[in-house]
Amino acid sequence: MADDPEEEGDEVTLNSDKITEIIDESIKTTLNSVSWNSKKVDQWTSNIIEHTLKRLAEMKKPFKYIVTAVIVQKTGAGLHSAFTAYWDNSADGICSVPYENDTIHCITTVYGLKLD
Repeated sequence: MADDPEEEGDEVTLNSDKITEIIDESIKTTLNSVSWNSKKVDQWTSNIIEHTLKRLAEMKKPFKYIVTAVIVQKTGAGLHSAFTAYWDNSADGICSVPYENDTIHCITTVYGLKLD
């Protein structure tokens, strides 16, 4: 058995638990103590995406990553997100983490596409 739980033999899979942890850390570092401010949303979104990508790159796994973040003001309206992809389900994957506080809804998503 391999030392790394995401490596079995020569197979490398997307470690969704680790990626969820990275996304959660990125969101909470940026949004935990803030209230809605429309002038800061661009910076918050950039911070979450950049921090997440940096941590993913540090894993040094054979994946290309796409990171998206949506931040909206919490007003009582719903926030829905969906995606579809034509990919290899055995190698590629997605991790999506929702977050909310009293004034903000955020959904951050990582798409991992295995390099051949």
